[in-house]
Amino acid sequence: GLQQSILRRDPELDASAPGDGLDRPSRSVLVVAFEEDSVAALVSVTEPLVRETPGDELIVSRLVSGGATELEDASRRLADLRDALLGRGISARSAAFTSERPGGDVVRLTRAQDTQLLLLECPGELLAGGAPSREVAAVLGEAPCDVALAILQEPAPAGRPVLVPFGGSEHDWAAVELGAWWARAQGVELVLAGVADGAPGQERDASRLLADVSLVLQRYVGVAAQPRLVRRGAEELVAASADAGLVVAGITERWRAEGLGPYRAALGRGASSTTLVVRRGIRPGGLAPPGRFTHFTWSLAGGP
Repeated sequence: GLQQSILRRDPELDASAPGDGLDRPSRSVLVVAFEEDSVAALVSVTEPLVRETPGDELIVSRLVSGGATELEDASRRLADLRDALLGRGISARSAAFTSERPGGDVVRLTRAQDTQLLLLECPGELLAGGAPSREVAAVLGEAPCDVALAILQEPAPAGRPVLVPFGGSEHDWAAVELGAWWARAQGVELVLAGVADGAPGQERDASRLLADVSLVLQRYVGVAAQPRLVRRGAEELVAASADAGLVVAGITERWRAEGLGPYRAALGRGASSTTLVVRRGIRPGGLAPPGRFTHFTWSLAGGP
């Protein structure tokens, strides 16, 4: 069941604990912006992830819908952004191009650049509670890496925690991984939110599940997560996020029909900080242990 969480891993991982000094292969984070106004905000979310480990790389891409003039302007702006990132010690590349099939072209980029994380701005129809368009569904269905849809807000004051609502799904695990990555990079607290009241017919709250997750994170990532029990309901979840500097939530398993899912959409609309809604990919994510990218996956399994 979901009451006990474990890692499915290569036995050699036991020799790859945090701080063991092994070289980490460079990770690649891809930001794709469809609007010029969202480029800086998307980059600000991902820059701490790439800054954490020397050799990691940020790729910023802009898909334009206009002609040659718009393309040239977008390319120049990205070049200026790249120069600024390089000046801050961030390894970065950038490119702009036009596209008649943006979903397919974004997937192509994730495959060609071997990215561990793709960040896009969340489309309005998903935030409103609708199903994804054909292009968005193509990205969510075919991109091999984790995909995060960003609901952007004004930057929160420094030092605020990362909040991750956790129920135990595969996408929730991807959200935990991204949340822990960001919390570690920023030196802030990671808070896991779980239900205070069990499902009908069950008395247990989510505290044991949250404890299991925290123990796994401490052992393999070096991040301790604090529990926060929340009563069921979207309003309660929004209230629980009031002190967060970033909210990271897993997308619903029924995303093809429901989009973000009702709770995630309500959280994105109501939270005062930026919210990332994450879909798990088949490629190992950004917290795969050093030197073990091809052998490490987060997973859930039943207890003995």
